[in-house]
Parts: sequence; structure tokens; C-alpha cells
Amino acid sequence: MRALVAVALGLAACVLVIRGCDRDAADVPPAAGSDANASRSEARVAARAQAQAEAEAALRARHDAAMRAAVSTLHRYLAQLPEDHAAADAFWIDGAPTVDADEAGLRELSGPPRRLRTRNRSPHVLDGDPVPSSVRIPVELRIGVGDAPVHRYSGWYELRYVPAQEAWRITGAAVDPVLPPQ
Repeated sequence: MRALVAVALGLAACVLVIRGCDRDAADVPPAAGSDANASRSEARVAARAQAQAEAEAALRARHDAAMRAAVSTLHRYLAQLPEDHAAADAFWIDGAPTVDADEAGLRELSGPPRRLRTRNRSPHVLDGDPVPSSVRIPVELRIGVGDAPVHRYSGWYELRYVPAQEAWRITGAAVDPVLPPQ
């Protein structure tokens, strides 16, 4: 009987050994540290994705801030233009409008505006930088000075960011009067 038990145990051991060699990689339980390795790898991927999302958000915020600063500069210029030409000139890249700048009589208006309405559309980026340094801003203006009727204008201004001055400066303009409807 002992011999029979020994043979049965031997056969069982052989079956287990053979069966162990027959397993797929999927049947093999993971090594003790592989769950931890997978978790660390997933954490690194998540951290990289988070860092990239934060960098993109920061870049977008800088882009939006640059656009707002350019529009704000233009609005400050237009508010100064009829009342104080010298103060308005300081907004230009070289301290005065360029020779080819066309502001269609805006500079002929003189005195404090009794009515000024500026409406601009979204600036167009003129360079390929993620944070723009050159833009064109389409505008529509209504300006009334003194007893004169309200004048309407439409066109655009181009502005460039000047890092040395940490400011946006006007580099060009094309503004035409809008004729009243007939």
C-alpha cells in the first residue's frame, strides 16, 4: 500500500510540474512589485498630462492677457486723441503717427469729446507666436466733439508689443469715415 501511495504522489507531482510548464503568461500571477510599478508608471503619465495641461493653461492666459492689453492701449489712445494730440502721439511706436497712417480726419477733431464710443472686434494676430506681439484690431468709432455732430469711423489699428518699454505701441492705422445713411 505504501508503494501505491508513493506512486500516486509521484504521478501527482509529475502532473503538477508538467502543468506548470504549460501555463500562459496570463496564468502567471504578477510578481510582488509589478502592481506598484504599474501604479508608479500611471502616476508619472498622469503627472506629465497634468503638467502639460497647466503649461497650456498658462500659455493661454498669457495670450489672453496680451490681447486685452493691446485692446486697452488702443482704447486709451482713442480717448486721448481728440483732446490731447501730444498725449495721443505717445501711443505710437516712434512718438507720432507714421507717414502712411490714415486716420481720416480723426486728428482734425479738437477738444474734449462729449461723446466717444469705441467698438472693436477681436484682434487678429499678425505673427505666429503663441503669445502675440503684433495684432490688428478692427474698430468702429462714434465721436462727438463740441457742438459738431457725431462722426462715425470704421477701420483698423495695428499694434506691436515693445518689450523694452513693456508696452503696446501703435504701428499703423487705416480708418475711414462712415457716411450717414441716405
